[in-house]
Amino acid sequence: MPLNSEDNKEKLADTGFISEKIKQRPINRKKLLRRTAITFFLAIVFGIVACFTFLFLQPVFSDKLYPEAEPEKISFPEETIQDELTPEEMYVDDNAILENEVQNLEASQQDKIDAALASYSFTASDYGKMMSSLKAVAADVSSSLVTVTAVSSDTNWFSESFESSGSASGVIVANNVTNYFIVTPSAAIAEAESIRVTFCNGAVATAEISLSDDITGLSVITVRRATLTESTRDKVSTATLGSSNTGTLTGIPVIAAGSPIGIQDSISYGIITSEKTALALEDSYYKLLTTDIYGSTKGTGVLTNLNGQVIGIIDMSYNTEDLQNHICAIGITELKGLIEDLSNGRNRAYLGIHGATIPADVQESESIPAGAYVIQTELGSPAMQAGIQSGDIITSINGQEVGTYEQLVTKLSGCSPEETATFSVKRQGPNDYIDLEIEATLTSATHN
Repeated sequence: MPLNSEDNKEKLADTGFISEKIKQRPINRKKLLRRTAITFFLAIVFGIVACFTFLFLQPVFSDKLYPEAEPEKISFPEETIQDELTPEEMYVDDNAILENEVQNLEASQQDKIDAALASYSFTASDYGKMMSSLKAVAADVSSSLVTVTAVSSDTNWFSESFESSGSASGVIVANNVTNYFIVTPSAAIAEAESIRVTFCNGAVATAEISLSDDITGLSVITVRRATLTESTRDKVSTATLGSSNTGTLTGIPVIAAGSPIGIQDSISYGIITSEKTALALEDSYYKLLTTDIYGSTKGTGVLTNLNGQVIGIIDMSYNTEDLQNHICAIGITELKGLIEDLSNGRNRAYLGIHGATIPADVQESESIPAGAYVIQTELGSPAMQAGIQSGDIITSINGQEVGTYEQLVTKLSGCSPEETATFSVKRQGPNDYIDLEIEATLTSATHN
């Protein structure tokens, strides 16, 4: 009888000859540890994937749900043309003016004025008040000034890494809903690996280059407003840009602020000694403002009038040898269009000519056509490659008439790099001027 039959097992169980006990299967520790390790590893992988997914997708969802406001384009209001004295008015007999004024004053009033002026004595206290008022203007201007520091990694002879840096003053010329726009010398940030900006209250932020101009050597850098605290944003201000084209700047008091003596946050006072010097820069008609302020040959910053308006960007590279330490600046009026383009990331076209406007009386007496007179073309420039020569007179660009060199510069600023522009040119021939049509492919005067 088979022992494994179910009936036999039941009979044996009834007679007590067999008993059965079920034991729990022993734990396989190696298998349990392996499963635990796999679960732990998968949890880590899932966490990493979830983190990266959040980091990459969160900005996308944020932009969709809370879109950032479109940054405003930077623009400056056009200057109003101020009435200037005509040559006839400038040479009116001073005695006639004095006699007219004296006749309009009653004798008794004139006597009182003379007596008051004669009795008044200018004291040290008055001088102190005047200097305090100048300092107050400079303090207001300083809230729009920053220190721009270029930082780059370097290695010494012993292969030890360190940071080298240089600094210059910059001025906040505009801001929109996103950025502060700061004008600073390009040389100060050349080959920088990073740019640090220190604001008037000591707050530090990282800046990015918007565009740099190869002709003036000026750059516009940007700092994101969101990287600054609300307290800093409240203390920082945007500079008020004045005018350097009034024709009456010579002799007026000015303040040099920023680092005119080569030291950050320094200020100096003086007067403008000249405003008519034209800079010999291609495709431009920038004016140089010179002062009697003694400063550093490496000075940077701004010139302001007594209303705190910026009228020039300090640039010491144009000083003559006998006045190397006298503060000079590029007039702000002609720079406004350039600053707008650099701030808005608009590349400027480059032709490469130096020019001038021939006075009307000379045009008439010498039978010279009206237009932009070409003094010189830069070596290798689009103008030279196209065949534009010294002595040529450009009378139109892309069909738009040009009567002066200033008009040519203005119309050229509306062109784009890589554009092929057509110039109408009058060239002196043996007997008369020869009309030419010259095409030039423009390049770029700016870079990132």
